[in-house]
Parts: sequence; structure tokens; C-alpha cells
Amino acid sequence: MAITVLRPTIDEFRRIIVIGDINGNDEAFTRLLAKLRYTRNDILIILGNMIEKGPDSLRTLRHIMELSTVNPVYTVLGDRDTICKELLRNDRNEQLLSYVLSKKSGLIWDMCQTSNIPLKPNTNMFLVKQSLRVLYEREIAFICALPHVVELKNFVFAHAQVLPGELENMKPSEAIRADAFLNKGFSFERYVVVGHWPVCLYNTGKRDQNPVINRTRKIISMNGGISEHRDGQLNALVIPNASSVDFKIYYEDNLPKGRILNSQPAGEFCNNLCAPDNQVRLLRRTADFAYCKQDKTDINFWIPAKYITMKDGQYYSDDITDYQIRVNYDDKVSIIEETTRGFLIKKDGVTGWYYGLLEPLGSD
Repeated sequence: MAITVLRPTIDEFRRIIVIGDINGNDEAFTRLLAKLRYTRNDILIILGNMIEKGPDSLRTLRHIMELSTVNPVYTVLGDRDTICKELLRNDRNEQLLSYVLSKKSGLIWDMCQTSNIPLKPNTNMFLVKQSLRVLYEREIAFICALPHVVELKNFVFAHAQVLPGELENMKPSEAIRADAFLNKGFSFERYVVVGHWPVCLYNTGKRDQNPVINRTRKIISMNGGISEHRDGQLNALVIPNASSVDFKIYYEDNLPKGRILNSQPAGEFCNNLCAPDNQVRLLRRTADFAYCKQDKTDINFWIPAKYITMKDGQYYSDDITDYQIRVNYDDKVSIIEETTRGFLIKKDGVTGWYYGLLEPLGSD
């Protein structure tokens, strides 16, 4: 299979909006478009992984399809989007059924739920596939027609990575699957914008979900981890026109909001615990917290007890930080967790602990 590169002809004076991995979170996608005051005069580029992790894969896909019929919308293929291609196969039926039942979410689950097709361990998935091919022919065709790369005069957009040289020399798998693209040392003459790898994994300091912009090497990484991490967000990069590099960053999440009532300075230390280095040793428990030592670093963390899971006799933690975040009176923040020890919050895309009073504001 050859890689597909789309080179659309655009109005170079139009605003370009680039959105990272939506992950089936149509609520965040809709709110972000509203925040940006998106109109059909804008060029919208979506960096793949429209579906799978979040609660509304089918709704998200149909939303993007609807926008694409009337607006200049360009979506590249992500690795998770390829799940729909399993519907075109006649084999791997048991594996697909097991995958869908284990998640009880995602595109195929949504299709079955919408069409009142029950899924059980003994379901004949081969017959289900035949039905879904007919019922969702438009949706499947839309995803199968997506390019791997969108190329403009000063920008290249792909889901996971772009390799130096001619774009057509890449393999499709190289464009849609690549870990830690920023760490590979590549530099480019024009900006390469990707999603896929969560941006928080690039940060060795504060736990930060904002896009990473490397202006020297001309690489921008966008995946804010919406529907993947408790503190995840859907990121947008706004480019005033096709010749500009005056980027602006926006994001949206589905977390409840609060107003800070006590100023707090930044803490002296900042340690993060995140996958894949999230094995911990449980030292002691309280009512709602666990005191743990991270195996890799021997750093101790107080972790909300519900963030701790056990697998094969080993304890693991959800992503967490011990950073005391700086906030000022009247700051508006996202509330990740309310605990007996304080609030785990996010301010301007950065996660940390707040130990003062907070006024709940609900959701925007």
C-alpha cells in the first residue's frame, strides 16, 4: 500500500485551525470550535485519531463528516482510525469481538449500539461485520479515503511523524505510528505538525498538556491527551494565514471549573509519575490516599487511592504529579480531583496541587 499525500489548493489568507487527537470526545471538539469562533471561512485540519478512546466515536466521526461537506476540512488518518478497516476483513472476527467487548466503547461499539445490534461473547462477528458494512458504508468510506499526509506551502501535517526526504517515499505505517517523534533529532525547512504521542511525555519538568513548539527544528506536537488522561485536553493551533508562523494555542477539556480564593506560590520540587514508568511500591494507605515509591526513581508520592491498580501482583498508578502549582486569587482553573489533602487542578494546561479554598463554577 502506498502512502497518500493530499496537496489541496487553499486561500492563503484564510485562518488555519489545527486540532490534535480528538479521541472520540465530541463534546470537547464542539466546545473548542465554539471557543475559536470557527466558521466556514477557516481551514480546519484534524491530525487523526478522531475516534476510539472517548465516549462518542460515531458522533465525532459524523460531526467531522458533516463539516467536511460544506467547509474546507482536511483530516489525516490516525492509527486508531484504522479500526474501521477491520470491518472490511473476513478474518480476525474473534479478536475484534474480544477487543470491542473489553472496551464497550469506540466506533464499532457505537455502531452496534446505534443499530441495536447486541454484542455478546458468542456473537457471530462475521455476520455483524456484514451488517455494519451496509449500514455504515458512508462512514467506512470516509475513513478509508483519508490521506496519510496533508501538505501546504509552509506546513506538513501527519498523525505521528514525517521523515526527511520525499513524502511519497514513506510507508503508511510510518506516518500513523511513531513514538516520541520529537526525540528522533529530525529538523525540517518548514513546520511539521503531528499528534499521536502525548505531549506530557516530552515534559521532564511540570506536567504540561499544551502543544510543544520547537521553532529551531520546526516541529509541533499537539496531542493533549483528551479522553486518555484525567488532566487531558483537546489542543488547537491557530495560524493566522498560510504564510504566518505567529501561532496561538487554545485548548478545551470537560473538567469542572473553579475559582481560586487563596493565592499560592509554586513549590520547590516537581516530580511526575506516568506510564510506562508507573510501577510503584505501596508503603502505606490512609482513607483516600496511598503513599508509594516509584520503582524506577525511588521517589515517594502521595497518590489518590483510586488511582492505584494491581495487575499480576504489581501495583501501578495513574499519571500523577507532586507539583504545588502557582495560582493567584480569582484565577479560573480546571478541577481534576478534590481530595482530603487539597485539589488537583490544571491551570493554563499545567497540572498541580492547590491547598487553599476554591469556589466551584461547574462546567463552561
